[in-house]
Parts: sequence; C-alpha cells; structure tokens
Amino acid sequence: MIRWLALALGLVCGGAWACPPPSDTLLFHSCWGDARAELILLPDEPLPAVPAGARRHLVVTGAYTGKDARPGGAPKPVGLFVDGGQVINPNRARMDGVLFLPAEGPPSLHHGERVRVAGKTWTLSDAAQRLAFARTAAQAGASVLQSHLLIIEGAADVRPTLTAPRYRRRIWFTDAHGWGVWQSAEPLTLYTATARLRTALSPRMALNLDMGSFDYCRLTLAGTPTRCGLRSGAETAGLSNLLVLTLH
Repeated sequence: MIRWLALALGLVCGGAWACPPPSDTLLFHSCWGDARAELILLPDEPLPAVPAGARRHLVVTGAYTGKDARPGGAPKPVGLFVDGGQVINPNRARMDGVLFLPAEGPPSLHHGERVRVAGKTWTLSDAAQRLAFARTAAQAGASVLQSHLLIIEGAADVRPTLTAPRYRRRIWFTDAHGWGVWQSAEPLTLYTATARLRTALSPRMALNLDMGSFDYCRLTLAGTPTRCGLRSGAETAGLSNLLVLTLH
C-alpha cells in the first residue's frame, strides 16, 4: 500500500514518473506536445525558420566539429555522421554514443556496440557493419551523429576527476516519457552535470552535445527568440551541424 501511495504522489506532484515541466535547465521534452527533431549540416543547409504555429523551437549544436575540413573546405563533424540521406563522415570516432534520427518516428540513443535499428543490431566498431549501417540509414533518409554517452541504461558512464574542467553542459537524453535536451545553469564538470541530470529526470540514456566555443543555442517561444548559448543567432561560422527541435 505504501509503495503504491508513493507512486501516486509522484505522478501527482511531478516526480520522476510525471512528464517534467519546462525550466531554465530543461529546454525541451517531447512529452510536452507534438515533437519533431532534425539534423542540419552547415553551411550546406540554411538556418531553419521557425515553423508557423510552433510553440517551442530549439536549435542547438549537435556533434563535435573537427579541425580537419570536408572536401571543399566546409567544417567536418567528428565521428560517424549521416545527414538525411547522405553519408558525410563514414569514420568512427572513439566515442560510444550514437543519436539516430529516423525520417519518421522518434529519435533514439544507442551504444555504438549495439545500435538496434529496424529490427537489426549493428556493431559500429566493425568497419563493414559501420559502413553498411551508414548506407542503410542514408537510404532510409535518416540522420546519425556520434558523441560521448554519459548515461547507459540508467547508470552513469562518467567518473569524477580532480582536474576536470568546468563548463556549461548541454545533454540530449531519453527517459520514460520520450526524449529531450537538458542544459546546466552554470559551469560544471561533466561528472557533476551527469549526476544532476540523473537526479532531476532519471534518464535511461544521455549523450553529450558540443559546447565551449561551439556553443550555439537559440530558443523561440511563441514567436519570441531567446539566446541560450554563447553564440548569437547569426554566429554559425565554423560550426558543422545543428540539431533542430520543434514542438507544436
């Protein structure tokens, strides 16, 4: 009886079982409405306009950008990267996380050794499987990026380090209610940011997004844009990619 009472109170009072409300740290959650996510390649694709009727529109930096350039001199995403039907970078970086954005349906997070998509499991450390996965994703019109996993099946995958730097952190996560983006209110180590995210939202999986000098964040609420990152709305020079999240 006590256990079920605690569950009911959690649902009513906005605990770990309830769809969490927006806050200064929770920038986006798919449980707030009809949510869409897409990945855009810069500078090939323009910054997207806010769709008519969008209640919330968030544009943030996604995968890391490397020091080497793509053919033609454009910035190159680090690690495996597929952009809506085109394999941009078939190479795997030494990072264990994969964000998969299908042409239709919700995005999902995966460990690189067991990316399960469309009923098949791919091991991206195997070159042949990785290339086959990238081609299959491209043919299906999906997008893929690679980064560091911070939480795997509910368990933190980050250890505390005495010399760890402190920055503002932005994290893509999945939980019992869907998926979203969390951002720290102040500079934190990656370990502390992960711990705070676990306490606040109990996510199943979480993936680090690029920050630092590449920190781009623009949040538009009811037609009013707000700068939520280091760069202003027009400062995209040197960025290789952005994630675009829309809520109707």
